[in-house]
Amino acid sequence: MFYEEAVDFMQNLEKFGSSYGLETVRALLRRLGNPQESLKFIHIAGTNGKGSTSCFITNILLANGYCVGTFNSPSVFGYNERFLLDGKAIDNGSVAKYVSIVAEERAKMIGEGLSAPTAFEIEFAVAMLIFKDSDCDFAVLECGLGGRLDATNCIPKKEVAIITAISYDHTAILGDTLEAIANEKAAIATDCPLITFRQCDEVMDVFEKASDLRICPDAKLISADVNGQYFKYRREKYFIRQLGVYQLQNCSLAIECAKTLAEKGYAISDENIKKGIASAIWKGRLQLINKNSKTFLLDGAHNPDGALSLAKALKDYFSDKKKCFVFGMFSDKDIDGVLANIGQLADEFITVTPLSKRGLDANATLEKCKKYQPRSQSAQSIEDAIKCAYLGDYPLIVVCGSLSILNDALNAINNLN
Repeated sequence: MFYEEAVDFMQNLEKFGSSYGLETVRALLRRLGNPQESLKFIHIAGTNGKGSTSCFITNILLANGYCVGTFNSPSVFGYNERFLLDGKAIDNGSVAKYVSIVAEERAKMIGEGLSAPTAFEIEFAVAMLIFKDSDCDFAVLECGLGGRLDATNCIPKKEVAIITAISYDHTAILGDTLEAIANEKAAIATDCPLITFRQCDEVMDVFEKASDLRICPDAKLISADVNGQYFKYRREKYFIRQLGVYQLQNCSLAIECAKTLAEKGYAISDENIKKGIASAIWKGRLQLINKNSKTFLLDGAHNPDGALSLAKALKDYFSDKKKCFVFGMFSDKDIDGVLANIGQLADEFITVTPLSKRGLDANATLEKCKKYQPRSQSAQSIEDAIKCAYLGDYPLIVVCGSLSILNDALNAINNLN
């Protein structure tokens, strides 16, 4: 396959959805020589914050001289960024090469009457091959869905398991209580330390059953502005460039992970922990882009907790600015819960339809938004919405509701005159 063929192949498979189980991915990996068995893993589950946490951890390890593979899902600004080597997306040729290898095994499995691996299972297998062939010292993995039966949970040799903020998401699969969801996530912590921060009692009752639970103490904010945040954690002062007070929790998980690895004998210094987190940038999470006299803020905010974090950041940093929201969501997400947290902050909504079969129609989204801001409208495309917002009387334009709209929004922003 060429690169474009490989991406088309994967995008076509995504239309068939995902499965929740380990048998098929284990069979696929066996056929590929079990590349995962030569790797050491840091495994991350949670509802919100996985991407930021993996970014902090990756940068800490890089600052300490390690070769790091990072598996993220979904990607936001390009397919290749699902597979990172030393923090950078792999090249097109590598995507084509490894997707072709795994696709060939998938075809053989189908020919033998076996279950066909899903798109996510193929991507995970691709990541394992890339990281093995690149002699990675560590592989940082984000769970795709849940934890217990997520494809990533077939890995051995976990050095650390991390669980970020738990809230309601994918309830049809993971369960409709926080206890049930926490049980699914906590299943990634097998024979390794489990690192988290203190959450609600319902969640902590589950986590406290872990054999080696490590709870991060609260990080204390010192100061913050649009350039970043200074905070204190375990009596040490740190700086990060990411906005949002919730990033202090994600960063504390990464710091605790690094200190746990140091306890295990890995060469990780306090100085390089600070350097690593200070260099970390996670695109699409409270990402600011200045265009002439306007500021764009890009953030997924695809569930109520994410929207609550966005709302707090807007109040902290931009309370005095008029705001237009370019907003689009998936039909299987809690749009009412999201709007309950951000609806009152918008001076206008411009709604869009995400380019996915799960995308909620812009007009249906508009009807929801008008309950909060009657001065709202829908747009035919994300590009049209960005242009309309840019021409309006708004110093701040917030793009949110789904990670899937951010790449097209960024392209549209870059094309503005």
